[in-house]
Amino acid sequence: MRLEKYLVECGVASRRKIKKAILEGRVTLNGNIEYNDGTEVEWGVDSITFDGIIPKRKELKYYILYKVAGYITAMSDEHRKTVVELLPSYIDRSSVFPVGRLDKDTEGLLLFTSDGDLSYTMSHPDKEMEKTYYVELAREINSDDILALESGVILDTGYAALPGKVEYISSKSINLTITEGKYHQVKKMLKAVQNRVTYLKRIQFGNLTLGDMEPGEVREILREDIQI
Repeated sequence: MRLEKYLVECGVASRRKIKKAILEGRVTLNGNIEYNDGTEVEWGVDSITFDGIIPKRKELKYYILYKVAGYITAMSDEHRKTVVELLPSYIDRSSVFPVGRLDKDTEGLLLFTSDGDLSYTMSHPDKEMEKTYYVELAREINSDDILALESGVILDTGYAALPGKVEYISSKSINLTITEGKYHQVKKMLKAVQNRVTYLKRIQFGNLTLGDMEPGEVREILREDIQI
């Protein structure tokens, strides 16, 4: 198999970070620095190190976290609380990482995994994974606003957002489904129709949902539970 895939299956990092590490000369193959992520390697035959450590094939893990507000999506931060702190002690925090991100004040579904290959696939823009958010608004939303969101709006950065799907809940709340993940995208899409998000929660990522989970709860799932 390819060196990159070998390291992905060891769970040392995401695919993107593994590619970067190889280019930086942080990976050795049979005692020599290897710069080609496509080099063919074999389990039990080749000797490989990543940052000086011999990685081992790990059992891949998958967890859904019901993120609460006040935590940033990062593995560590000197001054702010991170989503890793919400993981229970029985989870090896050094072996899993979040797939995508949620803003500090956003709640809802955040997937953690040690599967770098899955993370790369689900995060890649070409995959267009659907993400659904429950959105509460500062002012009433009307049919023209919904039409604009479903046709595609221009964000304040000048970027033309892809059309979303809107489920009307009440005059000041909707479910909004998008396939992109630009910075503050949901907030900027609502800003484009002269509205403001007052509360935001991701309720679905691909086929995964929060179900009956409570805020702060973590639930382990299986790889076969995830459809991509």
